[in-house]
Amino acid sequence: MGSETNTTAAIDPSLEQQLAKFARSTQTGVWTHLDKRQIISDIRDRIINPYQIQQGEQPFCGPAAVVFELIRRQPDRYIQICQSLYEHGSFEGYSKKFVAAGRLCRSYGNLRMAQADWMVLATLRDCANKIVPVYPKAPKLIREIGGITKPWEISGWVRELLGYTAKSHPTPISGEFRAIQSANNSIDSGGVALALINSQGLLGNNSFLAARFHRIYPNHWVAIVGNISIESPTKMSKHSHSRIEFDIYSWGRKIHVSTDTATIRDFFWGVTIGTSTSKPSSLN
Repeated sequence: MGSETNTTAAIDPSLEQQLAKFARSTQTGVWTHLDKRQIISDIRDRIINPYQIQQGEQPFCGPAAVVFELIRRQPDRYIQICQSLYEHGSFEGYSKKFVAAGRLCRSYGNLRMAQADWMVLATLRDCANKIVPVYPKAPKLIREIGGITKPWEISGWVRELLGYTAKSHPTPISGEFRAIQSANNSIDSGGVALALINSQGLLGNNSFLAARFHRIYPNHWVAIVGNISIESPTKMSKHSHSRIEFDIYSWGRKIHVSTDTATIRDFFWGVTIGTSTSKPSSLN
């Protein structure tokens, strides 16, 4: 499988005007240790190239995948959310309000990721947590536990950030190929598809024993971005050796996945589909 970073493009003038308005705003930010100019620079970089959004060393793959699609499809709303979060410590979803905890707004030092990404992704992750709060300097085990994203949380973020209807297709036992076909249909109609995988199993090179271990649990969310191809089985290839290919966003880059159907059965755990009622938009 190969990987690449999306090429950059010029920013739309209306979005540049939004950023300029944010820069001119005299409202004092509530994130006391974050730099407004750096945040605006981060936002611009991500609008030019959405693949710039990066979970860094924080376990925020779920919110990162959703915000990646938000930037690609509704960059104006992404700017609005970032400005509202920075200035007021909150933003309005389509049916609920997201409020950043005071400890997040006071966070400083090594955030293990870019400032704009920390502000948005940490807020989403922390608002969803009921037991383990998000702290940038917490021990790795605590951060990993607090970073676990469930399918219903992905569905909620798809509804609240993008305004799409959301439906989950879990595949712990079967149904992987129907789920991937549903992802393809959603993407073709202007929607999104967020997949739950085991990253070491699907994206890594594993020994036989390692593969047997990684198949027992999922650990990573990615955005499927297209180029889906499912090879029909033949009498010669048999079903387990048929090929499947698709592109994903993960860890700040585009990755091309090309594997066999047996690997998909082992390491693909489901997909959450977000469906838009509007026409497909042009994407970066």
